[in-house]
Amino acid sequence: MNKKTNKNEQISSAVELVMENNQPMVSSLVVAELFEKQHKHVLRDIRDLEIPDSYRESNFGPTSIEVSQPNGGTRKEPSFNMTRDGFSLLAMGFTGKKAMEWKIKFLEAFNAMEAKLTVPPVEGKIQYKKATPEAVKSFEGMARYWCYLEGFSWEQGKRQIEGAIRVSDIYEIDVQALESAWMYLNISMSVVPPKLRGVDVCSVEELAPVYGLFDYWAHCGQRTREELLADTCGKMCIESLEDLPKSYLPHAVSLVWQGINSESGRANALKEASH
Repeated sequence: MNKKTNKNEQISSAVELVMENNQPMVSSLVVAELFEKQHKHVLRDIRDLEIPDSYRESNFGPTSIEVSQPNGGTRKEPSFNMTRDGFSLLAMGFTGKKAMEWKIKFLEAFNAMEAKLTVPPVEGKIQYKKATPEAVKSFEGMARYWCYLEGFSWEQGKRQIEGAIRVSDIYEIDVQALESAWMYLNISMSVVPPKLRGVDVCSVEELAPVYGLFDYWAHCGQRTREELLADTCGKMCIESLEDLPKSYLPHAVSLVWQGINSESGRANALKEASH
């Protein structure tokens, strides 16, 4: 038995997955226990996710569990079985070093289970266009910046991304997988998790430089300050900057600078085209 197999078995013994319709899923109760959260709070976080009904139905299966009572009886308690995608979306709101370690263990457990279910093609092989080294390097640069914002190592971030988009090595991915990686990264860098919105928010003084950037952005482009504010808050899934937690202030600044750079690029292109 090789080292990799031992590792997968150790993960599986800690992260218990269930099979539904030939798809690995994890119970909200297991997530609550291993992330050291009350199950009712995990259920609340799942219900608070602002996602389309079709996505919720596909990735969060309502079920129930039997809970032992002091008198020796049992009662049924609501729970959810989550797909890998459902778990990844929920776990975005779990922060801290220990939470990051468990995120990786869960994703590796999904990888191990899915590997057992994969059936090699009998004949032929789909050819994918491999992403260029330059494209991967560009993504790595932004991903490393995301790791800096979140306060964890590149290796931890790399493994989380690989688990989320279901690839074994980010340096060997194809063009389609790279697009998925960018989508996952953009969401991770911008969306404020539901449980953090309006909690430990930034002060007026802390927000002043951000509002200054919006003034500069409006000066560079064609939209008003109010329009830019509304668009940015929409991307971060908050009502206004007054709901922005302090931990996401760097994320907001990064998002605004991305907009400013994009606006400046368009302006330069139009200027060159007019000559």
